[in-house]
Amino acid sequence: MALKPVTVSQLNEYISRVIGTDPLLGAVAVKGEISNLKYHSSGHVYFSIIDENSRISCFLAREYALSLPLQLNDGMEVVLTGGISVYKKNGSYSLYVRSLELSGAGGLAAAFEQMKVKLAAEGLFDPSHKKTLPPFPKRVGVITSKTGAAIRDILKILQGRNNIADVVIFPVPVQGDGAAAGISAMIDFVSASRQDIDVLIVGRGGGSAEDLWAFNEECVVRSIYHCRIPVISAVGHEIDFTLSDLAADVRAETPTAAAQIAVPDVRELRKKLQELREGLQLQLSNKLMYNQLLTENLLAEIKNRLLRIIEDKRNETERSRLILQENNPLKILESGYTVVTDAARHPVTSVKQLNRSDPYTIVFKDGSAVCKINKIGSDHRDEDRQL
Repeated sequence: MALKPVTVSQLNEYISRVIGTDPLLGAVAVKGEISNLKYHSSGHVYFSIIDENSRISCFLAREYALSLPLQLNDGMEVVLTGGISVYKKNGSYSLYVRSLELSGAGGLAAAFEQMKVKLAAEGLFDPSHKKTLPPFPKRVGVITSKTGAAIRDILKILQGRNNIADVVIFPVPVQGDGAAAGISAMIDFVSASRQDIDVLIVGRGGGSAEDLWAFNEECVVRSIYHCRIPVISAVGHEIDFTLSDLAADVRAETPTAAAQIAVPDVRELRKKLQELREGLQLQLSNKLMYNQLLTENLLAEIKNRLLRIIEDKRNETERSRLILQENNPLKILESGYTVVTDAARHPVTSVKQLNRSDPYTIVFKDGSAVCKINKIGSDHRDEDRQL
């Protein structure tokens, strides 16, 4: 015989009555770690309690929250006492907490500290191992979920700041079973086979401590450390911190900040280039003006020096002219003297040079005359002798 169908509301109502009348579920004590804690403006507190494999939604009413001796935080290990209640509208159940006791530092928090100490001792967080990010990357790799808000934020910032660099997305699950292994394998793959990637962003958006836990796993931290490509870690929000942040070459507070760090802003670069260009033009203009003035001064100095040299030479020439003029042999002729030259126009300075058969020229102050020698004497006081 076929079962008579019931409505969804009837089924949820039945489940609610069953759970509400169960003596174990009406007063249960649960041990776990607080996660995804939210203090509401109404005073109520919403959070989850988790262990390694599961989680339960919890509700702490305002009157119970006010009686707590301390403020709750993610990572606290607690023992909660309360009852299970069904939210009929969506069929979900929650633990309505009536009392809370601290149980320890929290399993995830303790695991975080233990792994941090271990990897730090091996040098995985050593600043000397950090690689410098390229100032002008041509291609940026992004390892994150293909459906999360992080990839949308990263792409928006990258495309808005820099339309030159290419972006390559390597999608991976970022939480849940197998997430850490997938992230680690993808980092190793990109490092080994993608020589074209200049910088790598690894991360995800915000979430609870267990949501981000994959980025605290040892395999992910080691892959980041050994990655050939400079890695920017971008996990969660500003207050979130993972071991991947410590191993990465640069930690960004958010995925948006990672995109801003990865590539330069082309608009800012253009503005800076324009400022440099204008500064250079001004410097060149000033330099040209200075060199022009310097050249004009040098030319003026050279001109003055040449004029002084010319003037000195003119004066020197004039002095030489006067000296020559004073010592001009022809001037002596004005006093009644003459000059006798032979046929070769050479002056005759001694009677020994005379020969009766040769013609001679007598130069006066106002002309000359050609003559021949009839008599030659050795001295004007001696008797003439016939040659």
